[in-house]
Amino acid sequence: MFSPTSRTSRFNLAITGAGKVSKLELFRLGVLRDGVQLTTADIRFPVLGQVVPRIEIEVSDGDTRKKVTVRVNQLSSFMFDGTHLSASINGTVQRIGCVQFIDGDRAPTGMYNFGLLRENGMRSFVFDYHTFCAYKCDFCFKESEWEILAVQGASAAGYSDNFEACLQHVREHAEDFLTKYDIVWLCTGSIKDAQLELDRHCRLAAELRAVGYTEGIYVSQVIPNAIRHDGAARRDYLQALKDAGVSRFNSGVEIVNNDYRKRYVHGYKGTLTFDDYVTVFTDAVEIFGHQQVGSCLLAGIEPPDDTLRGLETISALGVVPSPTVLTPFVVGQQDIPFHYDLDGLIDVHVAFNEIIEKYRLPIFSGVFSLA
Repeated sequence: MFSPTSRTSRFNLAITGAGKVSKLELFRLGVLRDGVQLTTADIRFPVLGQVVPRIEIEVSDGDTRKKVTVRVNQLSSFMFDGTHLSASINGTVQRIGCVQFIDGDRAPTGMYNFGLLRENGMRSFVFDYHTFCAYKCDFCFKESEWEILAVQGASAAGYSDNFEACLQHVREHAEDFLTKYDIVWLCTGSIKDAQLELDRHCRLAAELRAVGYTEGIYVSQVIPNAIRHDGAARRDYLQALKDAGVSRFNSGVEIVNNDYRKRYVHGYKGTLTFDDYVTVFTDAVEIFGHQQVGSCLLAGIEPPDDTLRGLETISALGVVPSPTVLTPFVVGQQDIPFHYDLDGLIDVHVAFNEIIEKYRLPIFSGVFSLA
């Protein structure tokens, strides 16, 4: 008789570095890279348009729990039966506790998504008034507004309407911001009008401060062309954000290697180099302070030495790195090759944690995190 164990054994993984990480991290990194193969029909997920079916799961070893968003991939070596993940590793079937995580308020699709207003884990809130991004990088996680609208049966609003809705939310939920949240993200796709983008960030930050919110306000955006080479304009721009109440500036490097940037990043953003980010981050650290600047890099989209060089460089500046594991969200992204096997991902994970320890930086923990 065919059993789940025999099915797992057919997808054996040979991992020489399995002992370098805990069992939980081995499984977490594995499913981030390869997704999960379902061995049960009792899993909730929608299939809408070109989205890759994905689920949010909580992996547990008894002492530690971590949430991960993973795609459903029936070629994965990691099997999910609704209560456990299992995999054959070096000829031995191993299991770890795992359940699907569903939050009707935060993730109405049963998957991590990017709605206009959303709680983003414990004590964190996100405003996403630029839900689409003008630059549409091939690996972008944000191109899912259509998916949420389909689920909610709503029509798309313009960005000006989105922004006004965010301001209104602050006014109507002031008490929530004073009691529930330690971080508010102005986490948006960027638009090409740099002054309008700056004005919106500043207005929303000022509105939050006006209702009495005193905790962290983090902005995330593409570096505008107007401040790329003009040091005085750059410092004025960053200072305007800080004066309005923004406490941390973030801009995603994502890819360090310039050849790979040109391959996957388009338009103006594709012309930005890693050196451009270093220049901007140097001024941003001076204005916002050590560990008050952040950036995301993608593990797996380029050779590991490039990613680690980027992580080391920005960490030395006092920038908080938040590397994530490349995960396809829509069908076209499945054509982006992952540049190393699970052993390679383990090595990058270990090296990143050594960088964090070396520079005494906080570890970013999210549903796609390298750490």
